[in-house]
Amino acid sequence: MKKRCFIVVLYERNIIPVCLTDLNTDDRVVMFELLKKINNIFLKMIRSFHLSSKVNRFIKLPCKYIWINSLDQVISDSETEYHVIFFDSLFPKDRLFISYLNQLREKFNVKYEIQLLNPFHDNRYIEYYIKNLGFDYIFTFDGKDAELNGFIFQYIPFSVIGGPCKDIKYDICNFSVNTGNRLETLQRIYQDAVKCDTSMLCRITMVHKNEQRFKEGIIYNQVIPYYEVVKETKASNCILEVMKDRQSGATARYYEAVCYNKKLLTNNKNVVNLPFYDPDYIHVFEKPEDIDWDWVKERIPVDYHYDGRFSPTHLIDRIIELEEEKESRQNVEKEIS
Repeated sequence: MKKRCFIVVLYERNIIPVCLTDLNTDDRVVMFELLKKINNIFLKMIRSFHLSSKVNRFIKLPCKYIWINSLDQVISDSETEYHVIFFDSLFPKDRLFISYLNQLREKFNVKYEIQLLNPFHDNRYIEYYIKNLGFDYIFTFDGKDAELNGFIFQYIPFSVIGGPCKDIKYDICNFSVNTGNRLETLQRIYQDAVKCDTSMLCRITMVHKNEQRFKEGIIYNQVIPYYEVVKETKASNCILEVMKDRQSGATARYYEAVCYNKKLLTNNKNVVNLPFYDPDYIHVFEKPEDIDWDWVKERIPVDYHYDGRFSPTHLIDRIIELEEEKESRQNVEKEIS
């Protein structure tokens, strides 16, 4: 059997490492921190500025690779097939970094894969990497993106962490980034929740000061670690999911609902086609006025009978399956020729 090593590249320190927790005990996998560890606060500020997507949108700063750990630390065996798995965090769009990755592939048996966690049209950097690096496999959680772009559909990798919460503090919770028309929808829903005597925890980031309504109840621009998001989710009776514009694949809110047995209130019409859909536990709304607040507040036992299919270990299994299928086709072609 071919010797394979899977190197999972961690760049984002918030949700991704938590969602990949199952891989920490997977002997096939090496978890690799792309950014060098820095303890100096001043240097951290410089790095944050240097790698900032907002800054680089206007000024293309060079030499971003100086902040990056070398994959040579874990890639050294010429007999091993290495699979380097990226996620679509904004890792540095740097010509020298791309050149380094290509040289590494020429020197060793290295293959690059990427799992998209956001809609393809939201990923300004990914087309650059596809053109200049290329990926052996591109996985996406969004069925439409898979169909339109020839990507491979794969659920968002999601690990279940911790046990259930006994004390429910909120009737409903939501954690969102202000994109598209989300903000207006969320503020309207919060306003209706208050009118219907519904306790709602609502956290929204990237909101300009002049857009911040209902500040006595909505928490704006406060970024918390993802494990804290999980704690607050577990302390809620229902989860609210509001989709990005043009997105068809479910957000992390759907995965949280299923994996932590919470009711889900969503404007994703496609949820009825997703696994574990149950009309008793999942309600779909088109407009805020469609929401059944009595259902949101009602305490009922929720059990989706989740079977672990979203675990990131299945991404590793899928790559192995694809590689074995490719090898099988190549062997058949050799025999024919």
